[in-house]
Amino acid sequence: MDNIQANSDNTVIEKILDGDTSTFEILIRRYNQALYRIARGYGFNHQDAEDLMQDTHISAYTALSNFEGRSSYKTWICRIMANKCIYKSKYGYSKNEFPSDQVYQSYNQPMQLKNENQTEQVFLNRELANVLEASLQNIPAIYRSVFVLREVEGLSVAETADILSITSINVKVRLNRAKSLLQKQIEQFYSGNEIYSFNLIYCDAMVSRVYERINSLNDQQ
Repeated sequence: MDNIQANSDNTVIEKILDGDTSTFEILIRRYNQALYRIARGYGFNHQDAEDLMQDTHISAYTALSNFEGRSSYKTWICRIMANKCIYKSKYGYSKNEFPSDQVYQSYNQPMQLKNENQTEQVFLNRELANVLEASLQNIPAIYRSVFVLREVEGLSVAETADILSITSINVKVRLNRAKSLLQKQIEQFYSGNEIYSFNLIYCDAMVSRVYERINSLNDQQ
């Protein structure tokens, strides 16, 4: 897998469409983090974020032949995820979900594994990230989703607009509004790559879950 890992998304997709379905694992692992952050940005807790991630990966896999490459695969799968989050939010919470103001209380443990060599600064950064996560949950989802895509995932204005089906101007306006709603002192210290992190342990489990569904789909054909 190591040499394939460096391949572009389009190269991996070609291999999958040629029948090498095992390489879909690369795309799952490559975008688990982004999908997880999007779901958390919409106010879903960890368990429901995983369910949404699984559904999104399966939707992408089953529709992979329809991917035309007009946008990047990341933009394409993030749009699928955002649509699923919007739909799920619109039609209510399931038994495992909580309103956004309760999410942090239900899931506030750090996702990063700790080791003996971690410095005090690492712990401090994690605490700052936790504070920012809690602060993000207290702003409206329309601003939070833009903040996560732009500031955490580093997507461009155009990509964010494409994923959320809004104009580039709206992206800029919402991002500015999101920042103004967050405490100024937090903005100075947050580390984007620590926010809503999806640990390797969960990544391995997600790969297994998605492939179970893929194998089930193949058996039905």
